[in-house]
Amino acid sequence: MDTDELTYGSYLRVPELLALQQPRSEPPHPEELHFIVVHQALELWMKLLQHDLGRIVELLDGDGFGRALALLGRVNHTLEHALDQMRSLHSLPPWDLQQFRSYLGTASGSQSVQFRELELRSGLREPAYLKALEIEYGGRLPEPLATRLAQRSLAEAHAGAAARLGIDDLAGWADFYVDPGPRTDFYLVCEALVDYDERWIRWRQEHVALVQRTLGDHARGTGGMAIAYLQRTTRYRFFPVLWALRDELVVRGGGQLVRRPEHETS
Repeated sequence: MDTDELTYGSYLRVPELLALQQPRSEPPHPEELHFIVVHQALELWMKLLQHDLGRIVELLDGDGFGRALALLGRVNHTLEHALDQMRSLHSLPPWDLQQFRSYLGTASGSQSVQFRELELRSGLREPAYLKALEIEYGGRLPEPLATRLAQRSLAEAHAGAAARLGIDDLAGWADFYVDPGPRTDFYLVCEALVDYDERWIRWRQEHVALVQRTLGDHARGTGGMAIAYLQRTTRYRFFPVLWALRDELVVRGGGQLVRRPEHETS
């Protein structure tokens, strides 16, 4: 396209973009447009997250901690925007949702391939989670997810950077947090990754709260999923060592730890 003829609308493909919101209810329910726009916007934010995570992995592998920190700041802001958009669905009256929900068929947010890609690219590797993914896709992951699983994750890049600094166990992490020495830049990256993990925890919690608010505790989702599954996902952590080291610091500071419930230690 000749750039002399480029306009705001043609550069951003606005006419095509605005044609993508097509309610299925008959007649179109007035709340369905909001429902569609929120989910489409979330997919766009997730596209940006995937793009930026790839850059952060490269920066961490190259010990570019300053630039990685700046980019992590944007990633965390992006997640905040996504959380705000999800919360906007709290304004959807429960009965209004029921009036167009049947038109969604088996379509479900759990089918978002980009969401699964982000989980894998961030570093989620729990065996139970991976097994559930395989079952969901009939024993074989679709190409986008298989690719992400094979790629170096954010968690792996973080662990690699730590290893190059001589941090290779929980005691070493606690030592580093007590005194980062000349590597304060890496310490700040670690705390930004805790922020990242925390926002994902909040995302999952917000999803549970949204389902409870609109559907209650016992409805089965359009994709067949029960709320109990969503509740279990709130325990996922991409950087468990960054959370576990807090326990070590409490002990070093003279504090005491409570006994963890049996289901959390199994």
